Amino acid sequence: MTFRAAMHNDPSPAHLTSAPIFDHVVYQCEGLGLPPGQHEDVLDEQLAVAARACGIDDPDSYLYPDARTMSTAFSTLTFDSERASSMSIHSRETQSTGITSDPSRTSKDNPYVEQPSSVPRPPLHSTGLPSSDYDSVMARFRPHIGHRHSSSNSSYTNSLLSATSSLSKPVAKKRSAGLFSMFRRDSSACSSRSHPDRHGKPLTSKLECGHTLSHYAVRVHIEEALEGRENYVPPACCGKPLPRSVLEIVLTPEETDVVMGEASPSPAYTLHLDSGFGEQAISPISLSQSPEPASPQEASFVTAPISRDVSPGEQEKLNQALTSGTFTALKTQQKEQMQRVLRFESNQRRALIAYYEWLHKWLATDFETAKDKMTKRHVLELEKLDESQIVAEHEMRRAHAQEGQNVATALKYMEAYCSGSCPIDPDITHVVTEEDRKKLARQHLTQDKLLPQKHESAINVLRARQEKDLKLKMQKQQAELQQHNARLEEMKEEENIRLMNDSSRLESVVEARRRRIKNRWDLKFEIWRRDWETQHKTVLYGQLPREYWPVSPSHEGSIDPSSSLALYTKVVVSLGMIP
Repeated sequence: MTFRAAMHNDPSPAHLTSAPIFDHVVYQCEGLGLPPGQHEDVLDEQLAVAARACGIDDPDSYLYPDARTMSTAFSTLTFDSERASSMSIHSRETQSTGITSDPSRTSKDNPYVEQPSSVPRPPLHSTGLPSSDYDSVMARFRPHIGHRHSSSNSSYTNSLLSATSSLSKPVAKKRSAGLFSMFRRDSSACSSRSHPDRHGKPLTSKLECGHTLSHYAVRVHIEEALEGRENYVPPACCGKPLPRSVLEIVLTPEETDVVMGEASPSPAYTLHLDSGFGEQAISPISLSQSPEPASPQEASFVTAPISRDVSPGEQEKLNQALTSGTFTALKTQQKEQMQRVLRFESNQRRALIAYYEWLHKWLATDFETAKDKMTKRHVLELEKLDESQIVAEHEMRRAHAQEGQNVATALKYMEAYCSGSCPIDPDITHVVTEEDRKKLARQHLTQDKLLPQKHESAINVLRARQEKDLKLKMQKQQAELQQHNARLEEMKEEENIRLMNDSSRLESVVEARRRRIKNRWDLKFEIWRRDWETQHKTVLYGQLPREYWPVSPSHEGSIDPSSSLALYTKVVVSLGMIP
């Protein structure tokens, strides 16, 4: 009986599988604490309604940033069509790059956005990234924004500067106005080909791939190359590197050297960002500034926003806001939900380990039972073979005895004949020849020597054949046992591979669920920020404190008895594997 058959024949934990560990319904009930029948999508819908009510026009850019990444990727394929330009405009809502954002609430070029404060936001400085040349050039392609959050677990950035009030104007027009305001010196200049009637800037000469790029398209290609900094490749179009003459359209010669990887900037070199990318000049960034490393805890969930100098007054205003009851309650809710999800994740990992412990134990028990049965069968087979060999030898010896008796009877008659008398009729006389005496001598020789030797030889041949048969039988049995053990090891290896695959799958599921929770909380904190700024008619600068996911997963402790996943621990305990 195989392991799979044993699972289906045993009525106790026979139908136990790992499916409940990955079941999204179990996660929604035990991890998120949702009532039965309610789906996680309902939380997103409710939060989106609340976000729109407080003036966030595109909450999906917070909730589903990964879905926007695809549209951004397609938008950078070509800039030769009206549709491609509109896709690139839409890409400001994605969170896969660091240069896109919603329209600034302090922008002069957005007539549909109310001005919450007459005080302009201070300029931004470089983010804390490992290489100064990357930061300096990358800073040219970041919009002039206030507060922004980025994630180390994904390549997107949360868009936190949408309009403070929802208006009846078309959203597409608002978006284009906000995006173009980031890439022009004044309100009438724009390098995008999406509005050819407004822009008279020429395109680049035809590249090797056959495309011609606008100034905006060149900037996008540079930004894409800088975003892929871990495996940095100079800006390219269709796999062909952009020539220096094209890059120098939007970069200085020193910056071009950095982007093309031909030179390292001098420590004293300072990059000024007043290059036509926005109305206001961004403060210079020194390439000699050493970045501050992010803590492992922060890197595991949400990294710090783009660093900027916050004045003491702004910091005091932020600190006062953070002491409010609404923010404290919101942060407490986040911590409680994260702890609940972490407990559920720990239950999942413990349940998965317990499930495979049960599988290994069940597998070993099943094979041990099969091995015992096989050994008993082998013993019976050997006993039957031995009995058959004994019977065969007995039959041979009986045949030999009968043959000896026949030889003795024949010898008796021959001796009587050669003596001259006839046992049947004594009156009959006959002449005994020399040939008769020779036959008699041969008969005596047969009885005394040849017959015993013949019988002994036959017995030896029989025993040799039986010994050979026994040896072959034992070899076959040994090979069967070895094959059985090898099959056990193969199944153990298969289960180990399944465990690794399921563990990797579980971590991927956990990461995706955490990312979705993180997106909702990013939107919740932005809603709180918008509400606070609206109520107090002010603008909050700086990073809002958050809770972070732990770096390493937890496998300690036991599964909560109230969890449905506790079944796995109970099964393992029932098998005597855990005291």
